[in-house]
Amino acid sequence: MIIDVHGHAYSDAFAPRAMGFLSGVSGDYRPFGDGTVGSLLDRMDGAGVDRAFVANIATKPSQAASILEWSLGIRNERIVPLASVHPESPSFAEEIARFREAGFPGIKLHPMYQDFSLDDARVVPFFREIERNGMFALIHAGTDIAYPGADNAAPARMRKLLDRVPGLEVIAAHFGGWQDWEAVERDLAGADCLFDTSFIRQVEPALRDRILRRHGPERIAFGSDFPWQDMKPQLEAVRGLPLGEAEIGAILSGNAAALLARHGAGEKVSGSR
Repeated sequence: MIIDVHGHAYSDAFAPRAMGFLSGVSGDYRPFGDGTVGSLLDRMDGAGVDRAFVANIATKPSQAASILEWSLGIRNERIVPLASVHPESPSFAEEIARFREAGFPGIKLHPMYQDFSLDDARVVPFFREIERNGMFALIHAGTDIAYPGADNAAPARMRKLLDRVPGLEVIAAHFGGWQDWEAVERDLAGADCLFDTSFIRQVEPALRDRILRRHGPERIAFGSDFPWQDMKPQLEAVRGLPLGEAEIGAILSGNAAALLARHGAGEKVSGSR
């Protein structure tokens, strides 16, 4: 069993527009696939990945309803869609509850695309509502190529969020902070959250291994950030980490399976409507 906790996909109709825009702001990063669910499943089959999270991002407060509708339509035993609610939505509590009632285990958030900082006191009630509803949050962490200089999701800010909302389960994407891994080692490693492994191949090996030791393999889960990274080489990178077989197995599936079980989406996930 291999579980990828960080993937993206769009409807067949919207994928060309979404991928065109994202490709335009992603620098030298080119997508692996066309951004559709079918493309994601094809890559999963080729890499031997059994289940994948599909991370949505509500860039406007008005988008929660359409995300719910689409996510219900793609959910099955292999695809685990994550909700997304904009922190500035005036009805965020009702929207989070609606996703929870529909059986969604977690919410994806991106501080740059949603224009908030992780340590802003104004978003604390929003994150408390996620925790109160028994959901986890997959959060973009570190810098972002489309927002040069923005530090909304800096590791130190993530640490403050975890301190302010105890009990909130977080997956800090991109090994705790994309292109900010020295700050991850200094400010976030060892905190009570999961890191996903997307872009782990970019981390200098000695720094990577120090973060691994300090954070612990029990708090790391495989994530690819597909379609912006290919699954196969990232799986090979995880299998090549200086860890034992049981620890590698925990990263590839055990930690994610336990997370899903804690949040009501265990081995059997309800299918589409």
